[in-house]
Amino acid sequence: MRVSKNYLFVYGTLRRHYDLKLKGRVEHELEYIGRAKIDGSLYDIGRYPGAVKERNADEIIGDVFAVTDPVRVFKILDQYEGDEFKRKRNKVRLKSGKSINAWVYWYNQKPEGKQKIKYKDYFNYIKSKKTA
Repeated sequence: MRVSKNYLFVYGTLRRHYDLKLKGRVEHELEYIGRAKIDGSLYDIGRYPGAVKERNADEIIGDVFAVTDPVRVFKILDQYEGDEFKRKRNKVRLKSGKSINAWVYWYNQKPEGKQKIKYKDYFNYIKSKKTA
């Protein structure tokens, strides 16, 4: 029986160059694969973004990791993300053009009243907020 690899697509505070202390608990079980895109819209929901699937969705740029110990990693990340987010597999497009299925934490609430992030990349949005 062939076991498929577990991949994780992240678009906010779990990204590769974002300094989040929680990542120290899982970084040895995450192998960076590269940048990728997914269809969805980003919203500013406070100290972090939320990705939402919408009909007229944009693209969201993020990072993909191979997860070497999915049971341990997803136990920690599911607890961190809480009820606000739902983890689901989704097709993501790697920079090379190849598509893979990866776990994504989708914002589980209605985004009404939240600011839609026009930038495809959360890092660019943070930079624009600091210079404004």
